[in-house]
Amino acid sequence: MARHVKSASVGVATASGGEPSQRLLTQRLRRVNLDLLPVLHALLRTCSVTASAKELGVSQPAVSKALRQLREIFGDDLIVSRGRHARLTERGREVLPPLTAILSDLELLLESPRPFDPSTERLRIVIKTADYVSVLLAPQLAKLCALEAPHVHLLFLEQGASEQEDPDQIDFLIMPRPLGQTRRKRMEHMPLWRDEMACIASSRDTRWGQIITPAEFRDARQVVYQVGERIALARAGLIQPTSVLEVAPVCEVPNFLVIGAIVEEADCLALVPRMVAQELAKSRDIRILDIDYPERRLDIDAFWTQAAGAKRGHAWFQSLLFRAAHGLPSGANGRI
Repeated sequence: MARHVKSASVGVATASGGEPSQRLLTQRLRRVNLDLLPVLHALLRTCSVTASAKELGVSQPAVSKALRQLREIFGDDLIVSRGRHARLTERGREVLPPLTAILSDLELLLESPRPFDPSTERLRIVIKTADYVSVLLAPQLAKLCALEAPHVHLLFLEQGASEQEDPDQIDFLIMPRPLGQTRRKRMEHMPLWRDEMACIASSRDTRWGQIITPAEFRDARQVVYQVGERIALARAGLIQPTSVLEVAPVCEVPNFLVIGAIVEEADCLALVPRMVAQELAKSRDIRILDIDYPERRLDIDAFWTQAAGAKRGHAWFQSLLFRAAHGLPSGANGRI
């Protein structure tokens, strides 16, 4: 792919006093076709001329022409091909988050002020969370949406998915409170429910009483929830407070629901949220034990960025999410 000569920076110049220079900004905006910004956004998200053209409802040649213009403006390829795959350049990755925020703010600015009516609105709500939260919440949310907001589309993404995505594109991150508070980007949050950690064992495994001690658990074969780069977080007790007991895993899995199958078939123990244990016990031949450990409490919260919270319908869905959480069967201490 041809290299592009670096053109003048498209950043906002600053005056000597540190304030943005409106005159220089105005001059630069006159040289840029702002109609190219939605095309740029589609290209950076899809890394595909074909997909962008389809999304925007224009021809592929029009998108290709726009990409050439954008490369000249930014002095960068923005998207580069490697065989059959394409990826963003470093500059392309830098541009995507602020561009997303700008277009979102512009949409809000131009949007006609009309009352939000969930019965007629078409919304796509993206929720990123662990698999067991989806199992617990998705039926409740789908039920409420069917009754009150039939045009809402719910998309659940597992936390094991790419961590490189723009958090402003995720409407809600649902996770343990300590983990959410480590996010680098400042986020709003709402408590959903309070749970506690419990131990599960096969019903055929008669070695254990109703209460298991930390020493007994440490000496047993263990199945644990781990997701690649999140291992350090798990060890720090951010995913769940009893992680420090998981010292001898014989099996590590990226989701909670498969843990029940492994525990049922093998001589293993696992520590899971009690509400997960109750859900697994419905379909697996397992029993739920109490772990004699003081730090068992698990607070589950919903998190979102300021940009996500400004989206139309977000405040309404916050209330729906809260109601769905309070419709769950109580776990340990139950609902907040």
